[in-house]
Amino acid sequence: MHYLSTRSAAVRADFRSVVLSGLAPDGGLFVPASLPVFSVQEIATWSWLPFEELAWRVIAPFVGESIAEDELRALLKACYQRFGHRAIAPLRQVDRNEWVLELFHGPTRSSKDFAAQLHARLASHFLEREGREALVLGATNGDTGLAAVAAFGECRRSRVVMLYPERGVPADRLAALQAAESERVRGYPLEGSFDDCQRLVSRLFAHWPSEHLAIGFNSSNWVGVLAQIVFYFHAALQLGGGQRPIGFSIPAASFAEVYAGYVAQKMGLPVNQIIVSTNRNDALHQFIHRNRYGTREASSTLSPAMDFSVFSNVERLVWELYDHDDQAVRGLMERLEATGELSIGNPQWLQARMLIDSYAVDDAQTEAEIVSLFRDTGLPMDPHTATGVLAARLYRRSVVTPMVTLGQIAPEKSATLLASLGAWPSPPPAPATPLAHARRYARTDLEGLRQALAGA
Repeated sequence: MHYLSTRSAAVRADFRSVVLSGLAPDGGLFVPASLPVFSVQEIATWSWLPFEELAWRVIAPFVGESIAEDELRALLKACYQRFGHRAIAPLRQVDRNEWVLELFHGPTRSSKDFAAQLHARLASHFLEREGREALVLGATNGDTGLAAVAAFGECRRSRVVMLYPERGVPADRLAALQAAESERVRGYPLEGSFDDCQRLVSRLFAHWPSEHLAIGFNSSNWVGVLAQIVFYFHAALQLGGGQRPIGFSIPAASFAEVYAGYVAQKMGLPVNQIIVSTNRNDALHQFIHRNRYGTREASSTLSPAMDFSVFSNVERLVWELYDHDDQAVRGLMERLEATGELSIGNPQWLQARMLIDSYAVDDAQTEAEIVSLFRDTGLPMDPHTATGVLAARLYRRSVVTPMVTLGQIAPEKSATLLASLGAWPSPPPAPATPLAHARRYARTDLEGLRQALAGA
């Protein structure tokens, strides 16, 4: 298996290089040159596999000969040892033919643990083999950074650096990020938004000195997508043996999950609908619903993990929709970077709409759905999951097709809100008090950050 850049087919890499990277050298994202395709019959034989064995079946073709089979199997088994549920990602029924896939049983109680645990072990494997060290760099508005710290903290040849917005990170996550700082973990608050953090990380990678190894922990790294393809196979096998059509509703805390679902369908899984739910920061909804994607200042909502508008994996989907036309993708992405706006060709947009729908949920609807779910099922749901469940109910194309919402964040992380709505069965924990900020960096302070990271 080899990989290409979305912006130049001439840029090629093996799996090891993709794992130990941020962006492709030309600023694009790495994508597999081709996808493995499984038959319905083959997928059906995986129905009773343990999660780690299913992960091996799905992930191994993307790894190729970069890691020996026994080493990859051991690595994948280790990935899920810190998850607190035997099923790793259990399904919970919330209505007739409606389910929530609980992806929050990992060490930091969010779906980000899946990608972080896999990436840290893959990176550690290659770094140990080569005797090298690396800086692990990315942007976070809370959960992604905490997952990276929990995972890469076990990788002795790496140091973690996180950029996060000075305002907009939930207080408990902010306190946890700052408490995690050590000789091997550094956080840098930014005078700007999470989108500004992501843009600055991209610029840092574009100007990174080649003699130092830097790894991106955000989903711009292919591993962030790869880990999540497994979700779809796992759910489909539980609800129809991988042979029955299935739909998914995805709260837009990342576009990696959406793209991973698109890839899973191309690999042979019978996914017949993907619904993207957003809050009032509806850049993805506008893209899917109206073919008008624009990056803009985000506002604060009850679902803070979705309070941003820069989604790097949109580029990978565009690459697929344009049939791997790297020059078309380069032109579109350069226009997006210059103007903050993106519209794709009508044929490509209509192709995407054959599978993908979207819905924007405001805070009042989110609160009402949390209360309704708790009243009717007894289950507390965090606001991100609630947006997905509501969108699934309103926009599903078929009531006979199982509809699965990705539950990305544990409800206890929103215990104060849920308790205020009468949707939490016990008193909420006392809110964490953030520590004092370290030196703040401006959203354009590229050189200052480069100097700081050199000494990190």
